[in-house]
Amino acid sequence: MDDKVAYWASVALSALALLLLVMDIALVNGNRQLQTEVNQRQVTINNGVNLSQINQGLVQALADASVKDNDKDIRDLLAAQGITVKPKNTANEPE
Repeated sequence: MDDKVAYWASVALSALALLLLVMDIALVNGNRQLQTEVNQRQVTINNGVNLSQINQGLVQALADASVKDNDKDIRDLLAAQGITVKPKNTANEPE
């Protein structure tokens, strides 16, 4: 009788170990996919910072050109995007 109980106990424990192994493999694969998604999002965020700096430079160059050349079209373009261009005061102020 003890041999039968030991046999079935070992079969049950073996099945449990196999089930835990399959679950572990599934969780590792799921974590790998999530990690890949997070890495892709981080790359997108990092690229956004670089693009933001480029956009800021472009807006500054457009604003400078509109002031320098007194170009109303560029000012209107920037205004349509919510950017206000104020010309620098070129008059000499009294000291």
